[in-house]
Amino acid sequence: MDKDQLSDMLFQFFMEVKFLIVLDNVASVDVWHKLVHPFADMANGSRVILTTRKADVALQADPWSNPVCLKRLNEEDSWVLFLYKVKVGTPEENDPEKGPQEDDLSDHNLKERILRICCGLPPAIVLLGGVLSTMGVSEWSSVIDHFPHPSGEDDHSVPLSSILALSYRKLPFVLRPCFLYLALFPKMYEIPIRRLLHLWLAEGFVQTSTEETSVVPEPEDLAQVFLNELVCRNMIEIATRKLDGSPKTFRLPCFLHDDFLSKAEDIRFLHVHNCKSDCTYADSPNNNLFIHRLADQYDGGVKSTSESHTSNLCSYLMFEIQKRNTSNKEVEALLKRIMYGRNVALLKVIDLESIYRPVLLGKLGELKNLTYIGLRWTGLYSCPASIGDLPCLETLDLKYTNITTLPSSIWKAKKLRHLYMNEVSIPKPSKEPSIHLQTLVGLRINSKDPKDPDEYGLTRLTSLRKLRLTCHSEALKGTVNCLSGLQNLQTLKLRSRDPFGQPLDVVLDNEFKVPQSLLSLSLFGVITENIANLPQNLKTLTLSMSQLKEAHMRQLGQLPQLNILSLLARSYSGTKMDYCQETFPELRVLKLWKLENLEEWGVEEGGLPKLEEMEIRGCEKLNRFEGSEHLHALKELVLTNMPKDFVEAVKKKCVKEKLVTNEWRVDEKVNERAASSSSLVCK
Repeated sequence: MDKDQLSDMLFQFFMEVKFLIVLDNVASVDVWHKLVHPFADMANGSRVILTTRKADVALQADPWSNPVCLKRLNEEDSWVLFLYKVKVGTPEENDPEKGPQEDDLSDHNLKERILRICCGLPPAIVLLGGVLSTMGVSEWSSVIDHFPHPSGEDDHSVPLSSILALSYRKLPFVLRPCFLYLALFPKMYEIPIRRLLHLWLAEGFVQTSTEETSVVPEPEDLAQVFLNELVCRNMIEIATRKLDGSPKTFRLPCFLHDDFLSKAEDIRFLHVHNCKSDCTYADSPNNNLFIHRLADQYDGGVKSTSESHTSNLCSYLMFEIQKRNTSNKEVEALLKRIMYGRNVALLKVIDLESIYRPVLLGKLGELKNLTYIGLRWTGLYSCPASIGDLPCLETLDLKYTNITTLPSSIWKAKKLRHLYMNEVSIPKPSKEPSIHLQTLVGLRINSKDPKDPDEYGLTRLTSLRKLRLTCHSEALKGTVNCLSGLQNLQTLKLRSRDPFGQPLDVVLDNEFKVPQSLLSLSLFGVITENIANLPQNLKTLTLSMSQLKEAHMRQLGQLPQLNILSLLARSYSGTKMDYCQETFPELRVLKLWKLENLEEWGVEEGGLPKLEEMEIRGCEKLNRFEGSEHLHALKELVLTNMPKDFVEAVKKKCVKEKLVTNEWRVDEKVNERAASSSSLVCK
């Protein structure tokens, strides 16, 4: 449908319903005029609420009402926010004793001057707090004195743009390209930390040096330091967190994105195509500079295939909502233009994450400088065999695709550091695999593969930090034996499947040894012996099909650093689960899923002292739940697919605000439309 047809259809729909629609951040009167037509004017109580930064938009949207204007923060709230934002580190590290004291600030008359500069605007408070958090209180005056003094309550003589400029000017030079790079992503886009750090590394923004210390940090560690610095300066915000509380995704705040996207384009650092207009400045005959970093943000396909857009291209990122029924031929056309251009060797980054089935060229291996290939969530079924001919390849992300095999040529990429897959088979590597490989996720080892780990090559991957393996049971023992030699390993996930993809039991006995460096462990398989040899620094443990007994639970309770424990289907064979005093001293998150035999659960006073989140799912025989009043740190108890009698009994004991109940069912309509797949819907 074209826009008029779509508008008419929506109008007819809205005529028949009562609706509440919120339009956030309407940018202009023209935008509002384009959106307003479908909303039927029915006197049935329907409402449209819009937010905007422009007064004329609010006045024209409804001339007969008074817009609600957000008030600035008062001095007290402004100061509380400022003091919070000048604290460096995580919330747990934000000890009031470490931050600036009232006496220190009063001596220099700083409080009044800071409040006058910020004028109650939260963005100004947050950014100024971020800048000042990087220096001592004695240095604050030199920064504050550069701002003019507002002459009145409504006088914006210190505009937000001045504080934005200060924040960027105070950034160390090594952080400036890292920060500007964020403007390549769409506004409010939640950027996975994994993706962002790998892109920074591929771009060459992170360079290690041995001038100041004899210990050379890994580039990945230094990139994490850069990211933490931007967070502490309040120039990037944490969007979501993992179960352990660590950041998972980030985003650039809206007001920063609007300002710095234009600045980044003005200095030719990057260019973004979007649905507003096509690129014009690079086509100008008077412009001798070319685009080096390009992001396509179109809903209908690639629009950046002119020679001026690709002749000097170093990085290409694509963000698109594409119909899922045809291959993306536009990507193929773009790659052809790059490869047949005069500067083909410049390309470092191709990031097509979430683009549906882009067509990749068989001669991909000719891009000799290519460092990063992002194909996550693309639905691809194959990868060009020439991918192993990329001498500079550092990151290859094939996770959540339909690729099941990779050519053995991938092991020829000697600089490969991060390989993400989903149960992909690779023929045995050469005798000299990449010694730099840190991430190997989704490798499948079949029964016909070599059982000798030395022959397969895992023992030589001594730099590995993250390893996720799926093994046939016949290849398991030989694979497991090599793990103890991987002394840098921090994350391990191990499971077993048969040739048809069905899970198999993995019998783990006392011979199963893992490196003491391990922080996160996920096992799918039966544990027959004691588990006393688990690393004492282990923070996250996930078990499935393990058939643990009560003695095993007592051993787990003595792990001093265990933070997250997930006991999934058939991971516990006992009927009782009791937590005594001084057990699980650091446990914050506990998940009990589909434990078929579990009937009784209880905790004594002093047990689970730091438990904050707990979920019980599908434990149908569980009928006793005692001691919840002893869980003094508990913030949320989630009951999913639990018997109604059990839920009602828990409600009488648990604080209402802490309890969440869910009943998940397979949606019948979805099941009818796609019998091969099911969708979980909250009832």
